[in-house]
Amino acid sequence: MFILEQGQVERLCQSYLGGNATSVEKITGFQADVYLVQVGRLRAVLKCYRQPHQAQREAQALNQLRQYVHGLALPEVIAVHQPGQPGEALILTYIHGAPASHELESPIEVDRFADDFVDWLRGLHAISCEKGFQDEAGQWYSQFAEAYQADLHARVAWLNGAAAAQWISKPLREDLIELAGKFNQLPLSNRQTSSIIHGDAHAANFLVDPDSHRLCGVIDPGMVRFSHCELDLVQLDTVRPDLKLLGNYLNKSDFDAGIRLRLSFFEVFSDIRQIAQTGVCDESTLLRKISKVQRLLDAAALASAV
Repeated sequence: MFILEQGQVERLCQSYLGGNATSVEKITGFQADVYLVQVGRLRAVLKCYRQPHQAQREAQALNQLRQYVHGLALPEVIAVHQPGQPGEALILTYIHGAPASHELESPIEVDRFADDFVDWLRGLHAISCEKGFQDEAGQWYSQFAEAYQADLHARVAWLNGAAAAQWISKPLREDLIELAGKFNQLPLSNRQTSSIIHGDAHAANFLVDPDSHRLCGVIDPGMVRFSHCELDLVQLDTVRPDLKLLGNYLNKSDFDAGIRLRLSFFEVFSDIRQIAQTGVCDESTLLRKISKVQRLLDAAALASAV
């Protein structure tokens, strides 16, 4: 795991922002340490990643998402430091705002944010592409199942590799590989068109104005691409589930009855991607999620047999 060197923040400020920081605020994140810095009149964000190959991906995701986000602020990329190497960092412009996960308290503000956010996200998901669906590598497919199968194959290849063996026990890896083979048992979604997705949509990655507490900014996109909107629902309730973002989204939509099963399946393999990026694995949680998917699969099979 990469540990930030003494003076690294100062060197980044001097190299990319033109001077020394007069103030530094550190935020410890799951995949990176984030530093809010002031250099002269300029406020900026330094994201120092623990694993390489994340900074360039996020820079590309921000630039792609900018084409489709209107009315909300997004950080601009100032520079990518040492891409693909230990110690890589992303230098971004600062957006005035606070994460909704940390700022919202009153029931009125919570309900208003949930409505604003879900309406905005549904609007984003309404943007489609006639080329179809992309996998995480950016390849295009006419059907979502083909794109997602490509990503599943990449997950299985990783689970069979040496890195996964360091962090996940062999029985659990075998269970995960078996579950990946059951993708074709999932009921097809009644949504057949692609959507542009944020890729890591939850309350900590959307900002509210500190005064009005209204939605004002978007940060930390994941794998931005044209895919299925359901992939963007998986993380909605992982941070501040009391905001009930997933329930709000589903209440405003017309998904078929298989939505909960598909989301449970997608969540498991979203977790595998995160483990590959961070090296952190909670086996007991993964086992519970696998069991949930299997119960829902069994119930769906029973219902179809009646």
